[in-house]
Amino acid sequence: MTRLSREAAAALPAPRSESDAAVAAVAVLRAELQAARFTNARVSELLGPEAVAALDREQIAPGQLVVSRLLQQERPDPCAVFTALWLLDMEVDADVVSAALPRLGAEGLETLGLAHRDGGTCRPSVDLRPYQVQGREGESDLWVTSDLSAHQVDGPLPAEHVLGVGQASLTLASITHRRPVRRALDIGTGCGIQLFHLLDHAEHVVATDLSDRALAFTRFNLLLNAPALRLDPRRLADRVELRRGSLLDPVAGETFDLVVSNPPFVITPRVTEARVGERYTYRDGGRTGDELMAELIGGLPAVLAPGGTAQMLGNWEVHGASDWQERPRGWAQEAGLDAWFVQRDLQDGPGYAETWLRDAAEERDLDDYRRRYAEYVEDFATRGVTAVGFGLIWLHRPRAGAGPSWVRLEEITHPVDQPLGPILGRAAERALAAAADRAAVLDQRLVVAGDVTEERHQRFGAADPEVILARQGGGLRRARPVSSGAAGVLGAADGDFAAGQLITAVGALLDDGTVDVEQLTSALREEVLELYVDGFLTEA
Repeated sequence: MTRLSREAAAALPAPRSESDAAVAAVAVLRAELQAARFTNARVSELLGPEAVAALDREQIAPGQLVVSRLLQQERPDPCAVFTALWLLDMEVDADVVSAALPRLGAEGLETLGLAHRDGGTCRPSVDLRPYQVQGREGESDLWVTSDLSAHQVDGPLPAEHVLGVGQASLTLASITHRRPVRRALDIGTGCGIQLFHLLDHAEHVVATDLSDRALAFTRFNLLLNAPALRLDPRRLADRVELRRGSLLDPVAGETFDLVVSNPPFVITPRVTEARVGERYTYRDGGRTGDELMAELIGGLPAVLAPGGTAQMLGNWEVHGASDWQERPRGWAQEAGLDAWFVQRDLQDGPGYAETWLRDAAEERDLDDYRRRYAEYVEDFATRGVTAVGFGLIWLHRPRAGAGPSWVRLEEITHPVDQPLGPILGRAAERALAAAADRAAVLDQRLVVAGDVTEERHQRFGAADPEVILARQGGGLRRARPVSSGAAGVLGAADGDFAAGQLITAVGALLDDGTVDVEQLTSALREEVLELYVDGFLTEA
């Protein structure tokens, strides 16, 4: 199918859901999508594993070959029709679409802004795809609309492009600790993915975005999935509020128990005012360098309730020969927040530029690509930026009288197990407990976590191991060296004795008259506390 021009894609309306007639039509669409079983499982069944794997790589040709055959049947499977139209960028006969939607028809899709007719064929106006969520009551099949993806647009994406379900949004959803809360805030909601998840464990959610177009997609998606999200379409405001504005501006003076955000953190060179209109709203916050992250973190204490948490994705710059930890540590300490930054990637300037120019398909115009690439190189050189880090951020507003803030920064670039939300939540709770009362932690009976194994390494012929590793089989999958004393504690930690008692016993065993037992025991306490915070040891 011929790609739409950038201008034609920008002119397509967001889905319509404001009128009573549109709300009723959305309910009809939902019923027909359900009747067609337009779900991830059914699409996978139709396409087969190879075409599904290709689709995950944004390669649609294998799926097109499969579905083309299905559409030649006398009465094509409605799920195949929807897969062709919205997932595989295929022109579909308007009569075939109407047969798959007996109540709404191709005309109804056009009225809602989900497709448009070109002669006798139907073409997608939006990306509409199944999305499965895991909630407290089990799995739910939902549908998400967003703007057409890069393979459907000729040239760079429009500036007001609304992203769909991407890897970043899936990552944020997976790392968020799903504790029950009264009020939650989703900053930069986009098409509403984080909002879907928050509604499973938050009584009330406020979602903000700078883009009216994004909020229109979010409202449509809420109505389309209202029953699964336990929403009354006539009274959305009882549980959800959509507000337009930048970052924390729309919620000034309010507090929340949980804040989540995949903010527009992408570092974009600031050039002439004439070029401001070229920036991408979904990723460019309009600040120089990583100032948006500094501003957002600095503003969080004002909107977090005492004991409240925030979880985000973000970028941070490395200037000159400084350590990557310098800037994020400074942001957290200046804000007075407990913080945990996990760096997942570190790119040099050219690599960073290539990633984000590719993201919006800007590499398709060679002259424009060279110009923008040169702007990145000049911007980083002018400001002394040598690298940019990306990672996961957990923040916590301490309660009154809690003492100094706890700040941790670590780099984990190897594969991890998702969802990380429960693991990060428990780890943060352990860290705060250890920071508040170390003695109380060591008074507990601790055991080695079930996924932890021991590795010993030594040269052939050596009498004793030279390296002892504790390795986690799941979660963050850390592997860390431990001292022989800590190995002794881990080996004896079966829940019969408090950790402090085991430390004292191991210290006595290691006393051969040549060591300072008090110093050894003190170091062992610190090591055991670290093993507890990292999840190698847990409560019996």
